[in-house]
Amino acid sequence: MKPVQQSSVAVIGVGTMGSQLLHRLAADGIAVTGFEQFDIGHQRGAAGGETRIFRVAYKEGGDYVPLLREARTAWQELSARAGVPLLEPCGAMTIGSAEDPDVRTVADVTERWGLDVERLDHREAARRFPQHRLFPDDVVLLDRQGGLLHPQRAIVETTLLAEKAGARLHTGAIVEDVTDDGNGVAVHFRRGEEVQVEKFDQAVVCTGPWITRSVPVLARDIEIRRAVLCWFETAENWGPERFPVGIRRSGGENTFSFFPDVGGGVKINLHVPKSIVDDPDVLDPVVAPDYVARVSAAVSRCLPGLPSRPAEVRTFMEGYTADNHGVIGRDPDRPNVLVMGGFSGHGFKLAPVFARAAAELLRTGRTDVPIDHLSLSRLR
Repeated sequence: MKPVQQSSVAVIGVGTMGSQLLHRLAADGIAVTGFEQFDIGHQRGAAGGETRIFRVAYKEGGDYVPLLREARTAWQELSARAGVPLLEPCGAMTIGSAEDPDVRTVADVTERWGLDVERLDHREAARRFPQHRLFPDDVVLLDRQGGLLHPQRAIVETTLLAEKAGARLHTGAIVEDVTDDGNGVAVHFRRGEEVQVEKFDQAVVCTGPWITRSVPVLARDIEIRRAVLCWFETAENWGPERFPVGIRRSGGENTFSFFPDVGGGVKINLHVPKSIVDDPDVLDPVVAPDYVARVSAAVSRCLPGLPSRPAEVRTFMEGYTADNHGVIGRDPDRPNVLVMGGFSGHGFKLAPVFARAAAELLRTGRTDVPIDHLSLSRLR
Protein backbone atom coordinates (compact mmCIF):
# COMPACT_ATOMS: atom_id res chain seq x y z
CA MET A 1 0.00 0.00 0.00
CA LYS A 2 1.33 3.38 -0.99
CA PRO A 3 -0.13 6.04 1.34
CA VAL A 4 -1.23 9.28 -0.22
CA GLN A 5 -1.87 12.70 1.26
CA GLN A 6 -5.42 12.95 -0.13
CA SER A 7 -7.46 9.82 -0.72
CA SER A 8 -10.97 8.47 -0.42
CA VAL A 9 -11.56 6.25 2.60
CA ALA A 10 -14.34 3.88 3.61
CA VAL A 11 -14.93 3.34 7.33
CA ILE A 12 -16.69 0.05 7.98
CA GLY A 13 -18.48 0.19 11.32
CA VAL A 14 -19.47 3.58 12.77
CA GLY A 15 -19.26 2.78 16.46
CA THR A 16 -16.56 3.45 19.03
CA MET A 17 -13.60 3.74 16.67
CA GLY A 18 -15.49 4.38 13.44
CA SER A 19 -17.27 7.52 14.63
CA GLN A 20 -14.01 9.04 15.84
CA LEU A 21 -12.15 8.18 12.65
CA LEU A 22 -15.00 9.44 10.47
CA HIS A 23 -14.82 12.79 12.24
CA ARG A 24 -11.03 12.98 12.20
CA LEU A 25 -10.77 12.28 8.47
CA ALA A 26 -13.64 14.58 7.51
CA ALA A 27 -12.20 17.41 9.62
CA ASP A 28 -8.88 16.92 7.80
CA GLY A 29 -10.58 17.30 4.43
CA ILE A 30 -10.45 13.62 3.44
CA ALA A 31 -13.34 12.24 1.37
CA VAL A 32 -14.69 9.64 3.81
CA THR A 33 -17.80 7.44 3.83
CA GLY A 34 -19.07 5.47 6.83
CA PHE A 35 -20.94 2.18 6.59
CA GLU A 36 -23.02 1.06 9.59
CA GLN A 37 -25.26 -2.00 9.62
CA PHE A 38 -27.51 -0.61 12.38
CA ASP A 39 -28.50 2.88 13.52
CA ILE A 40 -25.87 5.26 14.84
CA GLY A 41 -25.50 4.87 18.61
CA HIS A 42 -27.14 1.43 18.81
CA GLN A 43 -26.45 -0.71 21.89
CA ARG A 44 -25.76 -4.04 20.17
CA GLY A 45 -22.00 -3.60 19.98
CA ALA A 46 -19.06 -2.93 22.26
CA ALA A 47 -20.28 0.57 23.17
CA GLY A 48 -23.39 -0.77 24.91
CA GLY A 49 -24.05 -0.40 28.61
CA GLU A 50 -24.81 3.31 29.05
CA THR A 51 -21.51 4.54 30.60
CA ARG A 52 -17.74 3.99 30.53
CA ILE A 53 -14.98 4.79 32.99
CA PHE A 54 -12.18 7.22 32.15
CA ARG A 55 -8.95 6.95 34.18
CA VAL A 56 -5.49 8.43 33.79
CA ALA A 57 -4.03 6.45 36.72
CA TYR A 58 -4.32 3.30 34.66
CA LYS A 59 -4.27 -0.26 35.96
CA GLU A 60 -3.24 -1.41 32.46
CA GLY A 61 0.11 0.36 32.89
CA GLY A 62 1.91 3.68 32.69
CA ASP A 63 2.72 3.45 28.98
CA TYR A 64 -0.87 4.52 28.35
CA VAL A 65 -0.62 7.72 30.40
CA PRO A 66 0.47 10.05 27.54
CA LEU A 67 -2.31 8.62 25.36
CA LEU A 68 -4.87 9.09 28.12
CA ARG A 69 -3.83 12.69 28.67
CA GLU A 70 -4.28 13.39 24.98
CA ALA A 71 -7.58 11.52 24.95
CA ARG A 72 -8.90 13.54 27.89
CA THR A 73 -8.20 16.78 26.05
CA ALA A 74 -9.79 15.38 22.90
CA TRP A 75 -12.96 14.37 24.76
CA GLN A 76 -13.21 17.82 26.30
CA GLU A 77 -12.82 19.47 22.88
CA LEU A 78 -15.42 17.16 21.33
CA SER A 79 -17.81 17.95 24.20
CA ALA A 80 -17.36 21.66 23.53
CA ARG A 81 -18.01 21.23 19.81
CA ALA A 82 -21.03 19.02 20.37
CA GLY A 83 -22.45 21.30 23.06
CA VAL A 84 -23.15 18.37 25.42
CA PRO A 85 -20.87 16.60 27.92
CA LEU A 86 -19.35 13.44 26.46
CA LEU A 87 -16.82 13.19 29.31
CA GLU A 88 -18.14 14.04 32.77
CA PRO A 89 -15.13 14.87 35.01
CA CYS A 90 -16.40 13.37 38.28
CA GLY A 91 -13.15 11.62 39.26
CA ALA A 92 -12.34 7.91 39.23
CA MET A 93 -11.71 5.78 42.32
CA THR A 94 -9.58 2.70 42.91
CA ILE A 95 -10.43 0.83 46.12
CA GLY A 96 -8.77 -2.36 47.28
CA SER A 97 -5.92 -4.12 48.99
CA ALA A 98 -2.52 -2.49 48.52
CA GLU A 99 -1.25 -5.97 47.56
CA ASP A 100 -3.70 -6.38 44.71
CA PRO A 101 -1.82 -6.21 41.36
CA ASP A 102 -4.20 -3.65 39.86
CA VAL A 103 -4.13 -1.40 42.93
CA ARG A 104 -0.35 -1.67 43.05
CA THR A 105 -0.10 -0.73 39.36
CA VAL A 106 -2.34 2.31 39.86
CA ALA A 107 -0.17 3.45 42.78
CA ASP A 108 3.04 2.85 40.83
CA VAL A 109 1.74 4.67 37.74
CA THR A 110 0.66 7.58 39.94
CA GLU A 111 4.13 7.91 41.45
CA ARG A 112 6.00 7.40 38.18
CA TRP A 113 4.02 10.04 36.28
CA GLY A 114 3.26 12.43 39.14
CA LEU A 115 -0.47 12.14 38.57
CA ASP A 116 -3.16 14.13 40.33
CA VAL A 117 -4.29 11.25 42.54
CA GLU A 118 -5.41 11.68 46.14
CA ARG A 119 -4.89 8.91 48.68
CA LEU A 120 -7.65 8.98 51.31
CA ASP A 121 -7.48 7.45 54.76
CA HIS A 122 -10.52 5.48 55.88
CA ARG A 123 -11.97 8.31 57.96
CA GLU A 124 -11.77 10.83 55.12
CA ALA A 125 -13.07 8.30 52.57
CA ALA A 126 -16.03 7.49 54.81
CA ARG A 127 -16.82 11.18 55.23
CA ARG A 128 -16.69 12.02 51.53
CA PHE A 129 -17.86 8.74 50.02
CA PRO A 130 -20.02 7.00 52.63
CA GLN A 131 -21.60 4.72 50.02
CA HIS A 132 -18.55 2.43 50.19
CA ARG A 133 -17.92 -0.09 52.96
CA LEU A 134 -14.16 -0.35 53.38
CA PHE A 135 -12.31 -3.42 54.58
CA PRO A 136 -9.32 -3.10 56.95
CA ASP A 137 -6.63 -3.49 54.27
CA ASP A 138 -8.35 -1.35 51.62
CA VAL A 139 -6.61 1.72 50.24
CA VAL A 140 -8.60 4.44 48.50
CA LEU A 141 -7.17 6.34 45.53
CA LEU A 142 -9.06 9.15 43.79
CA ASP A 143 -7.87 10.06 40.29
CA ARG A 144 -8.99 13.67 39.97
CA GLN A 145 -8.47 13.58 36.18
CA GLY A 146 -10.84 10.64 35.82
CA GLY A 147 -14.50 10.67 34.97
CA LEU A 148 -17.45 9.19 33.20
CA LEU A 149 -17.89 8.76 29.44
CA HIS A 150 -21.30 8.57 27.74
CA PRO A 151 -20.68 6.18 24.81
CA GLN A 152 -23.96 6.28 22.89
CA ARG A 153 -24.11 10.05 23.16
CA ALA A 154 -20.47 10.29 22.10
CA ILE A 155 -20.96 8.14 19.02
CA VAL A 156 -24.08 10.02 17.92
CA GLU A 157 -22.63 13.49 18.50
CA THR A 158 -19.23 12.69 16.96
CA THR A 159 -20.91 11.23 13.88
CA LEU A 160 -23.03 14.38 13.54
CA LEU A 161 -19.85 16.45 13.73
CA ALA A 162 -18.33 14.24 11.03
CA GLU A 163 -21.31 14.77 8.73
CA LYS A 164 -21.14 18.53 9.28
CA ALA A 165 -17.46 18.34 8.26
CA GLY A 166 -18.40 16.58 5.02
CA ALA A 167 -18.49 12.85 5.78
CA ARG A 168 -20.98 10.66 3.92
CA LEU A 169 -22.89 7.99 5.84
CA HIS A 170 -24.72 4.80 4.95
CA THR A 171 -26.80 3.31 7.78
CA GLY A 172 -28.64 0.01 7.54
CA ALA A 173 -25.83 -1.05 5.20
CA ILE A 174 -24.52 -4.59 5.67
CA VAL A 175 -21.02 -4.82 4.23
CA GLU A 176 -20.64 -8.26 2.71
CA ASP A 177 -17.09 -7.91 1.41
CA VAL A 178 -14.19 -5.49 1.00
CA THR A 179 -12.01 -6.48 -1.92
CA ASP A 180 -8.54 -5.12 -2.65
CA ASP A 181 -7.08 -5.15 -6.17
CA GLY A 182 -3.80 -3.56 -5.10
CA ASN A 183 -4.79 -0.12 -6.37
CA GLY A 184 -7.78 0.43 -4.12
CA VAL A 185 -10.73 -1.27 -2.49
CA ALA A 186 -14.33 -2.03 -3.41
CA VAL A 187 -16.95 -2.13 -0.66
CA HIS A 188 -19.80 -4.53 -1.44
CA PHE A 189 -22.78 -3.73 0.76
CA ARG A 190 -26.44 -4.64 0.95
CA ARG A 191 -29.48 -2.60 1.86
CA GLY A 192 -32.50 -4.86 1.89
CA GLU A 193 -32.24 -6.98 -1.22
CA GLU A 194 -30.15 -4.51 -3.18
CA VAL A 195 -26.38 -5.07 -3.36
CA GLN A 196 -24.23 -2.05 -4.20
CA VAL A 197 -20.53 -1.48 -4.73
CA GLU A 198 -18.54 1.68 -4.00
CA LYS A 199 -14.83 2.12 -4.66
CA PHE A 200 -12.25 3.87 -2.47
CA ASP A 201 -8.51 4.24 -2.23
CA GLN A 202 -8.44 2.73 1.26
CA ALA A 203 -10.74 1.22 3.87
CA VAL A 204 -10.74 0.86 7.64
CA VAL A 205 -12.56 -2.06 9.21
CA CYS A 206 -13.61 -1.39 12.82
CA THR A 207 -16.70 -3.53 13.29
CA GLY A 208 -16.35 -4.26 17.01
CA PRO A 209 -17.73 -7.71 17.92
CA TRP A 210 -18.11 -8.46 14.21
CA ILE A 211 -14.39 -7.92 13.53
CA THR A 212 -13.52 -11.61 13.11
CA ARG A 213 -16.26 -11.94 10.52
CA SER A 214 -15.04 -8.84 8.70
CA VAL A 215 -11.36 -9.82 8.98
CA PRO A 216 -11.18 -13.64 9.00
CA VAL A 217 -7.42 -13.63 9.59
CA LEU A 218 -8.16 -12.43 13.14
CA ALA A 219 -10.50 -15.31 13.97
CA ARG A 220 -7.87 -17.11 16.04
CA ASP A 221 -6.61 -13.94 17.74
CA ILE A 222 -9.75 -12.11 18.90
CA GLU A 223 -12.35 -13.73 21.12
CA ILE A 224 -15.82 -12.21 21.45
CA ARG A 225 -17.02 -12.31 25.04
CA ARG A 226 -20.32 -11.50 26.72
CA ALA A 227 -20.45 -9.10 29.66
CA VAL A 228 -23.37 -8.92 32.08
CA LEU A 229 -24.24 -5.54 33.60
CA CYS A 230 -26.58 -4.91 36.53
CA TRP A 231 -28.34 -1.67 37.51
CA PHE A 232 -29.43 -1.02 41.11
CA GLU A 233 -32.09 1.60 41.85
CA THR A 234 -31.02 4.49 44.05
CA ALA A 235 -32.34 7.52 45.84
CA GLU A 236 -30.04 10.53 46.33
CA ASN A 237 -26.26 10.72 46.80
CA TRP A 238 -25.45 8.23 44.02
CA GLY A 239 -25.02 10.64 41.10
CA PRO A 240 -21.63 11.54 39.56
CA GLU A 241 -21.19 14.57 41.82
CA ARG A 242 -21.33 12.40 44.99
CA PHE A 243 -20.37 8.92 43.80
CA PRO A 244 -17.42 8.85 41.38
CA VAL A 245 -16.94 6.02 38.92
CA GLY A 246 -14.31 3.44 39.83
CA ILE A 247 -13.04 -0.09 40.38
CA ARG A 248 -13.04 -2.28 43.48
CA ARG A 249 -10.32 -4.84 44.26
CA SER A 250 -11.12 -5.99 47.80
CA GLY A 251 -10.49 -9.70 47.39
CA GLY A 252 -12.61 -12.65 46.31
CA GLU A 253 -15.61 -11.55 44.26
CA ASN A 254 -15.45 -8.05 45.74
CA THR A 255 -13.93 -7.24 42.37
CA PHE A 256 -16.01 -5.07 40.09
CA SER A 257 -16.38 -1.68 38.45
CA PHE A 258 -19.04 0.73 39.65
CA PHE A 259 -20.73 3.61 37.86
CA PRO A 260 -22.83 6.47 39.26
CA ASP A 261 -26.51 6.80 38.59
CA VAL A 262 -27.09 8.86 35.42
CA GLY A 263 -30.78 8.03 35.25
CA GLY A 264 -31.07 4.26 35.30
CA GLY A 265 -29.45 3.41 38.63
CA VAL A 266 -25.95 2.48 39.79
CA LYS A 267 -24.29 0.12 37.30
CA ILE A 268 -22.13 -2.78 38.49
CA ASN A 269 -19.88 -4.91 36.29
CA LEU A 270 -18.57 -7.94 38.20
CA HIS A 271 -15.03 -8.77 37.04
CA VAL A 272 -15.21 -12.51 36.55
CA PRO A 273 -14.48 -14.64 33.45
CA LYS A 274 -16.88 -13.88 30.61
CA SER A 275 -18.65 -16.41 28.42
CA ILE A 276 -17.79 -16.76 24.72
CA VAL A 277 -20.09 -15.38 22.01
CA ASP A 278 -20.04 -17.69 18.99
CA ASP A 279 -22.25 -15.48 16.81
CA PRO A 280 -22.45 -11.71 17.47
CA ASP A 281 -25.82 -11.63 15.70
CA VAL A 282 -27.21 -13.92 18.41
CA LEU A 283 -26.22 -12.46 21.78
CA ASP A 284 -27.85 -14.46 24.57
CA PRO A 285 -29.82 -12.06 26.80
CA VAL A 286 -30.61 -14.70 29.43
CA VAL A 287 -28.63 -14.34 32.67
CA ALA A 288 -28.54 -17.19 35.18
CA PRO A 289 -30.08 -16.37 38.59
CA ASP A 290 -26.96 -17.57 40.41
CA TYR A 291 -24.87 -14.97 38.56
CA VAL A 292 -27.25 -12.19 39.61
CA ALA A 293 -27.01 -13.52 43.16
CA ARG A 294 -23.19 -13.27 43.03
CA VAL A 295 -23.38 -9.66 41.87
CA SER A 296 -25.94 -8.86 44.55
CA ALA A 297 -23.74 -10.44 47.25
CA ALA A 298 -20.73 -8.35 46.21
CA VAL A 299 -22.86 -5.19 46.24
CA SER A 300 -24.26 -6.03 49.69
CA ARG A 301 -20.74 -6.46 51.05
CA CYS A 302 -19.23 -3.33 49.49
CA LEU A 303 -22.11 -0.92 48.74
CA PRO A 304 -24.66 -1.74 51.46
CA GLY A 305 -26.84 1.29 50.70
CA LEU A 306 -28.01 -0.20 47.42
CA PRO A 307 -31.00 -2.56 47.11
CA SER A 308 -30.44 -6.28 47.62
CA ARG A 309 -31.28 -7.09 43.98
CA PRO A 310 -30.75 -5.26 40.69
CA ALA A 311 -33.67 -3.61 38.94
CA GLU A 312 -32.27 -4.36 35.49
CA VAL A 313 -29.80 -6.82 33.99
CA ARG A 314 -28.46 -6.51 30.43
CA THR A 315 -25.80 -8.14 28.30
CA PHE A 316 -23.38 -6.76 25.74
CA MET A 317 -20.21 -7.98 24.02
CA GLU A 318 -16.63 -6.98 23.29
CA GLY A 319 -13.61 -8.40 21.48
CA TYR A 320 -10.58 -9.53 23.52
CA THR A 321 -7.03 -10.47 22.56
CA ALA A 322 -4.83 -12.81 24.59
CA ASP A 323 -2.77 -9.91 25.98
CA ASN A 324 -5.80 -7.60 26.42
CA HIS A 325 -4.41 -4.96 24.05
CA GLY A 326 -6.17 -3.96 20.84
CA VAL A 327 -5.13 -4.31 17.22
CA ILE A 328 -4.32 -1.52 14.77
CA GLY A 329 -2.61 -2.61 11.58
CA ARG A 330 -2.83 -3.56 7.93
CA ASP A 331 -4.75 -6.66 6.90
CA PRO A 332 -1.96 -8.94 5.56
CA ASP A 333 -4.27 -10.17 2.80
CA ARG A 334 -5.54 -6.69 1.83
CA PRO A 335 -2.81 -4.05 2.03
CA ASN A 336 -5.23 -1.16 1.42
CA VAL A 337 -7.35 -2.22 4.43
CA LEU A 338 -6.52 -1.02 7.94
CA VAL A 339 -7.92 -3.04 10.84
CA MET A 340 -8.94 -1.76 14.27
CA GLY A 341 -10.39 -4.17 16.83
CA GLY A 342 -10.06 -6.35 19.90
CA PHE A 343 -9.70 -3.49 22.38
CA SER A 344 -10.50 -5.78 25.30
CA GLY A 345 -12.82 -3.59 27.30
CA HIS A 346 -10.62 -0.49 27.50
CA GLY A 347 -10.67 1.02 24.03
CA PHE A 348 -13.48 3.55 24.27
CA LYS A 349 -11.64 6.07 26.44
CA LEU A 350 -8.71 6.06 23.99
CA ALA A 351 -10.76 6.15 20.78
CA PRO A 352 -9.90 9.77 19.81
CA VAL A 353 -6.18 9.02 20.03
CA PHE A 354 -6.43 5.71 18.19
CA ALA A 355 -8.41 7.52 15.49
CA ARG A 356 -5.59 10.04 15.13
CA ALA A 357 -3.10 7.19 14.77
CA ALA A 358 -5.24 5.50 12.13
CA ALA A 359 -5.73 8.72 10.18
CA GLU A 360 -1.98 9.30 10.11
CA LEU A 361 -1.34 5.74 8.97
CA LEU A 362 -3.84 6.21 6.15
CA ARG A 363 -2.31 9.50 5.02
CA THR A 364 1.41 8.86 5.43
CA GLY A 365 1.92 5.25 6.48
CA ARG A 366 3.36 6.41 9.81
CA THR A 367 2.16 7.78 13.14
CA ASP A 368 3.82 9.33 16.16
CA VAL A 369 1.25 7.72 18.45
CA PRO A 370 3.07 4.91 20.32
CA ILE A 371 1.00 1.93 19.19
CA ASP A 372 3.67 -0.71 18.52
CA HIS A 373 2.09 -2.83 21.27
CA LEU A 374 -1.12 -2.88 19.17
CA SER A 375 0.52 -4.18 16.00
CA LEU A 376 -1.27 -6.99 14.22
CA SER A 377 2.08 -8.68 13.54
CA ARG A 378 2.58 -9.39 17.27
CA LEU A 379 -0.28 -11.90 17.07
CA ARG A 380 1.23 -13.95 14.28
